[in-house]
Amino acid sequence: MRWRLSRFVFLLASSLIVLLGATIAFPQESGRDPHHERALTGMTQRKSEQQVTQPVPQVFFPMADQPEIEMHHHGQIPEVMPQFPHLGNSQRVASGATYQLEDLERMATSHNPTLGQAQRALEAARGRERQSGLYPNPTVGYEGEEIRGGVYGGGEQGFFVEQPIILGGKLGLNRKVGAGEVKQLQAEAEAQRHRVENDVRVAYYHTLAAQEKLAIERDLVGIAESTVRIVHQLGNVGQADETEVLEAEAEEQRMEIAAGVAQLMLRRQWTTLVSIVGVPSLPDGSVAGRIDSELPSLDENQLLTSLLVASPAVHSAQAGVDRAEAALRRARHETIPDLTFKGGLQQNYEPLSAGAGREVGLQGFAEIGLHLRLWDRNQGGIAAARADLEAAQEEATRVDLDLRKRSAMYTEEYRSARLTADRYRVEILPRLERAYGLMTAQYSAMTASFIRVLNLQRMLYENETGYVDALERAWTSNVALNGFLLEGGLVAPASMEIEMPACAMERMDSVDGGFSAFDRLFNLTSR
Repeated sequence: MRWRLSRFVFLLASSLIVLLGATIAFPQESGRDPHHERALTGMTQRKSEQQVTQPVPQVFFPMADQPEIEMHHHGQIPEVMPQFPHLGNSQRVASGATYQLEDLERMATSHNPTLGQAQRALEAARGRERQSGLYPNPTVGYEGEEIRGGVYGGGEQGFFVEQPIILGGKLGLNRKVGAGEVKQLQAEAEAQRHRVENDVRVAYYHTLAAQEKLAIERDLVGIAESTVRIVHQLGNVGQADETEVLEAEAEEQRMEIAAGVAQLMLRRQWTTLVSIVGVPSLPDGSVAGRIDSELPSLDENQLLTSLLVASPAVHSAQAGVDRAEAALRRARHETIPDLTFKGGLQQNYEPLSAGAGREVGLQGFAEIGLHLRLWDRNQGGIAAARADLEAAQEEATRVDLDLRKRSAMYTEEYRSARLTADRYRVEILPRLERAYGLMTAQYSAMTASFIRVLNLQRMLYENETGYVDALERAWTSNVALNGFLLEGGLVAPASMEIEMPACAMERMDSVDGGFSAFDRLFNLTSR
């Protein structure tokens, strides 16, 4: 009995000391509950319903606006309003002009150098096509025979014209080979246009997502700063130990690092965007749009059918096959002999008879020759052209299989990203928002600490970043699927690497020179 009485007296004295200490520590805020901290940022304060006649003070996030508020007042319990992340306002993290996607696409069409390269390569191919079908030029020259001096004089002197006649339709086949090259480069130019367009759109969505993530990271920094301030205040009144203070400070540093990295990533994405657009001097700014706008539906079969039929890669491969077939036909016609005509006039100074004083005078001559293909029947050229045709056919098959594989990869990427984004939007974020709202209500009712409010708010914002990541992957995959899976807006067009016919770049000034050029024409690699 005596022990129980002593314990009761000890507890009563301890309680009086605690109450007296609280009154001395906070003389202007009597009735404060030390187990419930007042929100310093991100909330809106208003009076309880019992005091509706008085003005409602507004307190917004961040809590740093009113650091002197530490705990609830008994009898004046504030009802706090949670602050939720809002996508679509990412332009606030960047200054300067705001650019629409359509404006960026128009600038890329005018300034991206690869589009000009592809167009110039196409024009050059048209020039080679025309050149390869032109008739060889004639040869004009002087010819003299039996020229002698002295008392006899005489000799024959004059001019001649020599013209090779190309038989077997070889010039027409040259033009068909050139037409195949032009068709192939037209497909390459179209592919390059899609590459630039796709890269601009992908860079746009990367930049838009980077803006959103930077805005979220900056909000997380504010939450971490508020957490550190609250933990320090709790430590001052003995409600938090040093480990909790150090943990909060470390978390604040982590959030600041994440915000700094997000700032650098946004800068990188912006530099990539203006480089693809082709205007590196474009003033800094932000891109307009909403990363959370409705994602388009995906018809996998329709997209695959369109890809295998309308893709510029398929058109280029088929044009390569047509070109190789024309080259093989041209190689086979090389065995058909060509004619050479030669004729001219000359003055014959030889006297008709001794002592007559008269010369033979003006006379003409003509020659015709046939360039026989007896030993060299272009066997090697035909074999090479046949191998090129088979390689071109295999390339068409390879392109078809590669497009099927990459289509499946991007389709899976889109579906998984959309599944993730939908789950965040419908399931995860609503639950966290409700938990965050309930926690703020419990804080207002003095049944939860403000640290728990901040932790839930941080979790909500971090999951919002995951939502943005999923949307970013969904949009970029959708761009690839609808853009024939083409990328590389700053890579030199494939048309710059296609081997050009040698004869198309040479003028056929002689029969032999023409044949030599024709022989080199078909040693091509279809790409």
